[in-house]
Amino acid sequence: MSPSYTVTSKTGYGSRIWNSIKAIGWGFLLIIWAIILLWWNENNFVEQKAALEETEWVTVETSADKIDASLDKSAIYINWKTSSPDESPLVDETFWVKTDDLKLIRRVEMYQWEEEEQTETEDNLGWSQTTTTTYTYNKVWSENHIDSSRFYKAGYENPSWKYDGQSYQKDPILLWAYTLSKHFVDMLTEELPVNLADQEITPITWMQILDSLLYIGNNPQEPEIWDLKITFYRVPTWNASAVGQQFNETLKPYTTTNHRSIGLLEQDNVPVHDLFEHAHSANQMWTWILRGIGFLMLWMWFSMIFSIFETLAKVVPFIANIVWAATGIVTFCLALIVWLLTVAIAWLVVRPIYGICALAAVICIIVCLVYMGKNSPKKESVKEELQSKKEEPKDDSEPEIIEA
Repeated sequence: MSPSYTVTSKTGYGSRIWNSIKAIGWGFLLIIWAIILLWWNENNFVEQKAALEETEWVTVETSADKIDASLDKSAIYINWKTSSPDESPLVDETFWVKTDDLKLIRRVEMYQWEEEEQTETEDNLGWSQTTTTTYTYNKVWSENHIDSSRFYKAGYENPSWKYDGQSYQKDPILLWAYTLSKHFVDMLTEELPVNLADQEITPITWMQILDSLLYIGNNPQEPEIWDLKITFYRVPTWNASAVGQQFNETLKPYTTTNHRSIGLLEQDNVPVHDLFEHAHSANQMWTWILRGIGFLMLWMWFSMIFSIFETLAKVVPFIANIVWAATGIVTFCLALIVWLLTVAIAWLVVRPIYGICALAAVICIIVCLVYMGKNSPKKESVKEELQSKKEEPKDDSEPEIIEA
């Protein structure tokens, strides 16, 4: 069972109010930051789309077995097998793992302590709040060093790394006659594990060879803090398809008129049209991801601003729950309106038709919200009751006198 420690703190009602006031200021600043992010995202999408369309329009398909000087500084598409004139093997000089392939990558994982923090809050009589924080310490494998100096509890220190991850690659790497620039070399990422059984590995204390990894430690079945798992991967020669700019004998990203760099590469026989189609899809995907993140940020930070109402209502817990639900709806609508307005105004600059449609959608949402507010069931019932009282006939006749 993982060790855990619980810490309890109490916040008075006055401190809670002050924290909510500070949250208002932070909320406004963060909302401005989210609007800037959304604005940049929309402009980035349009500019990247235009750059891809321009590059596709001017790209010329050419053979990779020879360099056509007339295409110098032009956008070209080539398809061939990657290679390197460097025939010397790549060597990891720490463990003496070798390969004749284009790249050799060493990855290191260390068994470390990881701190997990879980917080729960509870409202008390007298309007104060009790916060209970539980710190749990687990042992995990990780390629990244976990900074244990920030842990709440001492005694769970992670040791320093003895072996770091490394990457080796041949220079130059070619696509037949063309030398690939660093941009394209970095895109060669199709990896295969290195078979360690064929390697003459330098022995190190407590090291074992397990399948395709090196294990440094006493017992792989019962790992201890600081145990290491070291794996090696290679990038062999692949058929690759690329779009870039021919610059003498080098293939580098093509610079468009809007100062964007377009360099496309996929490790297979991919037609030029498919390369651009995949690039457009990736551009759309990341744009929608950032749109979603921007909306969630707006909703969260509007909630920060309105949190003071919930804090004030904590005097009566039942009312606080109602206020929490109401502010959730209000902040969602505000986030949606600001999100649509930001996107619409950004589109008005670069895509007027889409911007007008988005503004129309915002207006419709606002009109619907106002209409729903004016015609809520409670208001309708009160209105009907008042109307019925107005229409109730008055009895103006004189009372009947009965003689005895």
